[in-house]
Amino acid sequence: MEEKNVLEIRQLRTSFFTRRGEIRAVDDVSLDVREGAITGIVGESGCGKSMTARSILRLLKYPGRLIGGEVLLDGRDLTKLTEKEMSAVRGGEISMIFQEPMTSLNPVMRVGRQVEEALRLHRRLSAREAREQAVAMLAAVGIAEPEKRARCYPHELSGGMRQRVMIAMAMICKPRLLIADEPTTALDVTVQAQILRLMKELRDNGTSILLISHDLGVIAQVCDYVYVMYAGRIVEHAEVCELFDHPTHPYTRGLLGAVSSLESGSNTLQTIPGVVPNLLHLPAGCAFSLRCGECRKGCAEHLPALRACAPGHEVRCHRIGEVNA
Repeated sequence: MEEKNVLEIRQLRTSFFTRRGEIRAVDDVSLDVREGAITGIVGESGCGKSMTARSILRLLKYPGRLIGGEVLLDGRDLTKLTEKEMSAVRGGEISMIFQEPMTSLNPVMRVGRQVEEALRLHRRLSAREAREQAVAMLAAVGIAEPEKRARCYPHELSGGMRQRVMIAMAMICKPRLLIADEPTTALDVTVQAQILRLMKELRDNGTSILLISHDLGVIAQVCDYVYVMYAGRIVEHAEVCELFDHPTHPYTRGLLGAVSSLESGSNTLQTIPGVVPNLLHLPAGCAFSLRCGECRKGCAEHLPALRACAPGHEVRCHRIGEVNA
């Protein structure tokens, strides 16, 4: 049976137009989120992961602008919707967990009321019905004494509880798609494990999830598919086991090498030389050529296309062409 895609992104481009020039934060990105699966986007800070998520929901701040591509939710192009229509999609059909719950939650509103708001907006429930469902959802995401916690303010909760509140807010309207942007950042390992377990449960109950992370360990634990981003572009994607077993792009291998050197207890930490390039001054070709130990003549001048190196496994690297020739 052919897998159905809940979300299909095609050649998405988002730029920031500054006095110094155009910054291509998301540059010709295409990806799929399959129904009932967790799809990951991984890469260093500043590579375009969060901006891709914000572009999907059209939550771009000036001077950012969506300048091309399609964002298809069950075949409907979200880039063509009016702002009123898009407001109905946000929270109703697509929900998002933002990076830092303390800055995303209203500090002067009780958390139960914040969970209720989405229901009252998208489902038109009475105050009593919304309150009952909000408490039930807080319990469903593992918050003990949900009625008591619903009356708390965000600062009265731990980081893990605040993150669970964010997940409850995101899931209360039973969206088709959940976008989780670094949902375990700044949480201790015990709470992180609880949040990841909860995300697996959501996936097993049919929720499709787009998980954004810089942590390859998190990606390996919960994702079914993974896209690797660098300087605004997808440089490799595959099923998670295939990518971890056969990393092909030099950037992917560098990321995995840094993790494996830590896990092996090596005295020498493997690193990727150089720094993430300034998006205002990228080479015409492969952006990773500035840091790549396998750079060939012409890599910086000619942009490589995404090419298949195995079924369902594509890589943006000139060396794939050399191997397959």
